[in-house]
Amino acid sequence: MSDITLQAMPVLADGGRHEGQLVLVDGQLVAVFTWVTPEETAGGHEQAGGWFLEAGFGPCSGLISTTPPVLSTLDDAVTWVRTQLDTDLFRT
Repeated sequence: MSDITLQAMPVLADGGRHEGQLVLVDGQLVAVFTWVTPEETAGGHEQAGGWFLEAGFGPCSGLISTTPPVLSTLDDAVTWVRTQLDTDLFRT
């Protein structure tokens, strides 16, 4: 099983500073999540804010679309990353 770690890092996105988390798998960067408010999320009235996927790399890059995931908790973000690793769309 891969070792997933989080590292807090402020991220300058959408014209302002956001709380951010780098997601590392076995010491390699695979995703950057930022905290967004309900007003910043698509359909903000439906969600109380969450962790938005700003960037994905390796197994987390292939699924970035026009509507990247917004996850409620960091645990949900780690679960999402683990799912991408398990799916391993980049396996050759």
